[in-house]
Amino acid sequence: MTDHFFLVIIVRKMNNHLKRSAIAKDYSPLFKPSDGIRDLRLLEGIEQNPKVSQRELSHKYDIALGVTNACIKRMARRGLIKLKGIPPRRIAYYLTPKGFAEKAKLTLSFFSYNIHHYAEMKKQISKKLLEMQNSGVKRIVFYGVSDQMEVAYITFQGLDMKLVGILDDEERNWGKNFFGYKVIGPNEVKNLNPDAILILSNRNRNSFAKTLVKQKEWDPIKIFTI
Repeated sequence: MTDHFFLVIIVRKMNNHLKRSAIAKDYSPLFKPSDGIRDLRLLEGIEQNPKVSQRELSHKYDIALGVTNACIKRMARRGLIKLKGIPPRRIAYYLTPKGFAEKAKLTLSFFSYNIHHYAEMKKQISKKLLEMQNSGVKRIVFYGVSDQMEVAYITFQGLDMKLVGILDDEERNWGKNFFGYKVIGPNEVKNLNPDAILILSNRNRNSFAKTLVKQKEWDPIKIFTI
């Protein structure tokens, strides 16, 4: 069951990363905005709407217009797309059989990369959670709304610890519901009486950990990072 939900997360995250115009800075990127992901996004956009303009593609995927133009020309030279004039003074783009094959290859590479990435993430988080359990931690708080948090929640199942809350220092996340827990701010953590906080976000991770350590009223709370 755990592996099933793990795979569901991977597929969902893949779809989200392809749909988003840019990878959010708050989250650990699964696939760097390389030539491969850029081409995959453009091929997806062209397949969905052959009459889409370069400017629209540029805006949708947060790619510079000049770069978009260069990519379109390169894909046309490679025979991945064909151009057809349509009135008034516009150009439509159509994927060729070679283009569909390239899109399938890029999608497979993307999927394989994500499988490996999440498997490694799960391995590291599992190791840390076992370390926490062996150190006597019973009540735990997750810090950071992120991909890592979702993987941690799945990996957490079956351990002899209780998740008592989810913390984030971004006010825009406060009140959001994840796994039946409402995200709270740092000032509310003491009310949960946790034994430990596991930092699961890359955003300001080190500075946040140092801030927690300096909080004297939080002295009994252990701080762990991945």
